Amino acid sequence: MKKIILLLIFLTPLTSSAQIRDDVDAKRKWFMPDHIKLQFAGNIGFLSGGPGYISRNKTLETDLLFGFLPQKFGGDGLVSTTLKTTYSPWSIPLKSDYYIKPFSLGFYLSYTFGTQFNTKLPEHYPVGYYWWATSFRPGAYIGGKIGKDVSIKNRQRSVEVYYELGTYDLLLISYVQNTGYLRPSDIVNLALGVRFGF
Repeated sequence: MKKIILLLIFLTPLTSSAQIRDDVDAKRKWFMPDHIKLQFAGNIGFLSGGPGYISRNKTLETDLLFGFLPQKFGGDGLVSTTLKTTYSPWSIPLKSDYYIKPFSLGFYLSYTFGTQFNTKLPEHYPVGYYWWATSFRPGAYIGGKIGKDVSIKNRQRSVEVYYELGTYDLLLISYVQNTGYLRPSDIVNLALGVRFGF
């Protein structure tokens, strides 16, 4: 009987700490992000990063990224913010908790700050002269990811690296209007990034 009591005394802290971890996960606020991303290039800045959310089935991600393009690369130092949505329908498990998501498809809407960019065209332009706002850029991309599930402090986390091949509206329209003069490589940009899951 004493052995059973001693065993219960020693196991109680272990079960209560596991329960505390479950309670912490359950009490996590809905607005707390699921991950953070850091991205190089991709038409949204030389370097961009920010928080994001993932769906329960882990196929749809939505991110809010803040980007910066240094003056020496863009002529002007540019700051932007981008809303991205990425759909990755398949995840293939590999050995040692690695996995690959061979295909991703996504869309984004980017806004660039600065007095040289307009959300509404200035009145001195004739109606219909420009049909686009210079501050907003919608774009699309395809890509893939490879990741690993890791356990940190008894909680499952993930680390992914990804690539994206993308373009945006003005480049795509220029390509269609100038068939034979522009190649796909003239309008496609490569982005590389890393995602840290919480």
